[in-house]
Amino acid sequence: MAGRFSGFYIVNGLSLCYRPERVTSKECRKHNGWGSIPIMAISSFSSGIPEIDGAKRLAAVHDLRVLDTPPEAAFDDVVLIAAQACQAPMAAVGFIVDGRHWFKAKVGFDAVEIPAGLSICTYTIQQPDLAVIPDLREHPEFRHNPFVTGEPGLRFYAGIAFRDENGFPVGTLTVVDREPRPEGLSEVQERTLLALARSMSREVKLRKAERELARKTEMLDRLHASSEDCITILDLESRLRFMSEGGCRAMELETFADLEGCDWLDFWTGTTVDDARRAVLLAKTGETGRFRGCCPTLAGTPKWWDVIVTPIMGSDNKPDGLLAISRDITSLHQVEESLRQSEERLRLAIETTGLGIWDLNMVTGERAWSAEARELFGIAPDTTITQGLVLACIHPEDREWVIRDVYNGERADSLTFTNTFRINRADNGEERWITSVGHTLVDKDGWPTRKLGIAQDVTQHVAAEEALRASQDDLLRQTAHLQSILATVPDAMVVSDEKGIITSFSATAVKMFGYRPEEIIGTSVKFLMPVPYRDSHEGFMHRYRQTGERRITESGRVAVAQRKDGSTFPMEVHLGEMESGDQRFFTAFIRDLTDRQYTEKRMQELQTELAYMSRLTAMGEMGSTLAHEVNQPLTAITGYLKGCGMILDRMDGEHIPMLQHGIQGAAEEALRAGEVIRQLRAFVARGETDQEVEDLRKLIEEASALALAGAKDKGIKVDFDLPHESPKVLVSRVQIQQVLLNLVRNAMEAMQDVEQRDLIIKAEVEDEGTMVRLSVKDTGTGLAPSVQGRLFTPFTTTKQAGMGVGLSICRTIIEAHGGKIWAESIAGEGTTFGFTLKAIKDEELGETDQLI
Repeated sequence: MAGRFSGFYIVNGLSLCYRPERVTSKECRKHNGWGSIPIMAISSFSSGIPEIDGAKRLAAVHDLRVLDTPPEAAFDDVVLIAAQACQAPMAAVGFIVDGRHWFKAKVGFDAVEIPAGLSICTYTIQQPDLAVIPDLREHPEFRHNPFVTGEPGLRFYAGIAFRDENGFPVGTLTVVDREPRPEGLSEVQERTLLALARSMSREVKLRKAERELARKTEMLDRLHASSEDCITILDLESRLRFMSEGGCRAMELETFADLEGCDWLDFWTGTTVDDARRAVLLAKTGETGRFRGCCPTLAGTPKWWDVIVTPIMGSDNKPDGLLAISRDITSLHQVEESLRQSEERLRLAIETTGLGIWDLNMVTGERAWSAEARELFGIAPDTTITQGLVLACIHPEDREWVIRDVYNGERADSLTFTNTFRINRADNGEERWITSVGHTLVDKDGWPTRKLGIAQDVTQHVAAEEALRASQDDLLRQTAHLQSILATVPDAMVVSDEKGIITSFSATAVKMFGYRPEEIIGTSVKFLMPVPYRDSHEGFMHRYRQTGERRITESGRVAVAQRKDGSTFPMEVHLGEMESGDQRFFTAFIRDLTDRQYTEKRMQELQTELAYMSRLTAMGEMGSTLAHEVNQPLTAITGYLKGCGMILDRMDGEHIPMLQHGIQGAAEEALRAGEVIRQLRAFVARGETDQEVEDLRKLIEEASALALAGAKDKGIKVDFDLPHESPKVLVSRVQIQQVLLNLVRNAMEAMQDVEQRDLIIKAEVEDEGTMVRLSVKDTGTGLAPSVQGRLFTPFTTTKQAGMGVGLSICRTIIEAHGGKIWAESIAGEGTTFGFTLKAIKDEELGETDQLI
């Protein structure tokens, strides 16, 4: 039930709310066998209640972090026990702060909080002991409280404040009843409330202690997580019980659970195991053990560690565990090992190379020479080193340099000096060459205080340099002689290594190819060849490196070369091979065959002209007669067809248009036949046929329309594979269509005796748009090998009624157009006829029109 009285909210079940103006108290004590318990039996209140919302108390309440938290068993149990012990229908544990009285635990009512200004507990929380009001209606200050005068009609109140560890009252434990209790609480009930209040004090202290422990644990966890050291806890049997996150990362371990309980000593290897065991034994006795050793990670990565093992002392001041902190010193160990190896290498270098070390104190005059330095100069071990002794060993011509660099006490621009000089050994007078490298140490003013350095016998090196110098001079003379010879020979010389990289380019080669030596040396020899020789050369070189097959060194090869400007010329190549050390070189002598091939070509052309003229005389008469005889019947046919057409024009009937179309087509074909005869006669007479720029797609479509008549009835499936953008070709349209017509009809006839009848007519652009390849592919029985080799020879045929001249004429037409024709056949799978034509690019159209 909830109501509203005098401007205050009344919450069903409980309202400990009243703003007193005057409060007085009377303290009484009851005695029994359990001791004395102070009780506040309140009959009246003083006029001024002390301020309870002090800053420190408020801070203490907030520090509990209990406000507005869910119910907890520890508080609920206290409230339940208080209500049962006092036989009260209502009890609560509450906290007064920030103008409200909030209930952490309650029984007998539903309110969550009430305004602090109305709560009776605002008085109770300031009292040091238990406060009891037997009858609120009889109390002069609380009898007008709306929760006393109205619902729920409170009559009895008892409450006590519980405190934190600093003594600040942070909350109250209260019990209330709707019936008055003149006798108050029994001694047992009072003791129970006091005990429960102490329990609440312990609970809030425990909560703060748990939070502090959690905070410290979190800090420790963060410390463990952020530390890169491997922190582990061992039991006295050296078994692993804990490992920090940083340790898990360092050991490349996903989770410590995989290692928990394992013997820590088992992870160490080699002699490190004994060091680790000794460190553990020291820690067990209360001391600290330390060692360095190698322990690989779980992933097998070798690592070096600096380990400290200390005891974890128990309450009996004896070790009950061990703390092992392992720091990764792998990088430091590697540096130390590298330094040790460097020192060892230096020592070996001094011993094996005979380096002598000398040291001169410029202030005291003291000298220190190593045994190797004494041996270089032939000075006995027991002989005192002096400046005069050293200078006496140095060759007179070189003595001045040594005095200037080593014995000069003046300040110099450079602190490092190097000398190569001659000596005469002190023991046998033998002349040797010595190289000395020194460094000068100076004081704060720049004056030399100490000079030290090394000395080495370089006699053999000097002799080798002299021999090399003489050899180089001889080589220069030979090279100059060879270059003078190469400059006079007519052949070019190109030298390359086994990878085809040019290393030498003669003067004749410069004239022949147009490249300067600095342009071509260091590049591949293939750039002196055009395609496809360039690709073939790379194949030869690759095969040679793989198999050692010397196809590229065959002598007298005739090939094509390419100049710097892109022009080509025929060449004759003679190749030689040589090995120098572990390298292999090829020398090519190249001769330009342009003049020789031109002469040979001209002779062949003259022979061809003579042979052609002898054939032309005979074929001319036959061609003219054939054309005349065939043209007469063709002319008659054309005349008859035109007459029939004129007759049909005067006739009516539903079939007349069809007959007219047929007669018109026959007349066109008769004219086409006449055109073929005319061009054949022109071809025989070696006259040039008319060539025009034609659209390739249109050319193929027109020829196919005639050639494929009846293909569907024969069950032939035709596919066209043509370029998306139709190229232009410079051809005689009639002749090329005649070739296509012949090839397509041959393909159709080849598939008469097979079930699968697929015909593919394909065109594609190749050679960077300069050529067009056309092909006609069938799925017939294929060609016999005996026929395939002479397929384009006149009078060769596979047909029973064929004359064998169709493919021969096709080849003649294609070759006249600058292309080539061929056939590829697989027995049982079919045959593909292909031929090429020259393509015309867009930028060439204008030029072609002018030529035509």
